[in-house]
Amino acid sequence: MTRNQSRQASAARFSEQVRLFVAWADGSASAERLSARVALRRVLALYAAALELPQPWSVGVSMQDAPPSPAAERVQAVRQRAAAIPLQHYGEIFSPLLMPPEPPVVGDLADDLVHIYRDVALGQSLYEAGRCDDAIWQWGSGFQTHWGQHAASAIRALHCYLSQEDPSGLLSDT
Repeated sequence: MTRNQSRQASAARFSEQVRLFVAWADGSASAERLSARVALRRVLALYAAALELPQPWSVGVSMQDAPPSPAAERVQAVRQRAAAIPLQHYGEIFSPLLMPPEPPVVGDLADDLVHIYRDVALGQSLYEAGRCDDAIWQWGSGFQTHWGQHAASAIRALHCYLSQEDPSGLLSDT
């Protein structure tokens, strides 16, 4: 397999996780209420798939304009659907690498899901337009600098919530 074929295969795998996340988050797959259990699994699957994105992200990036951000009504649908998850706010610190640690701040799960949604949906629109390298750059750079931070915060908060409030949510159905 050539390097380009390998990059395209990696992008296709990540795109599938993005498609699943986007459809779950905005309700285009199902109008079923969002739950903490499924939220953890969707965000975690997306995060794990992002770890497999090919490096460097900048190979083959074009200078074309980025497509528009997802429609405001779809983003609002994500925010409204996320409000159904019992966990909304949580405590967090921005950088666990700073010593002494920074004072904690309040994290917002709905905000995390919206930021993840916007960033990965933008990359998905590039991918679907045949701009594979641009999509890889959008997904990878956002993973490192923006949506990945939101995903990591959401994963930790959801894990803590489920372990304390609904331990069965951490178990497999099978």
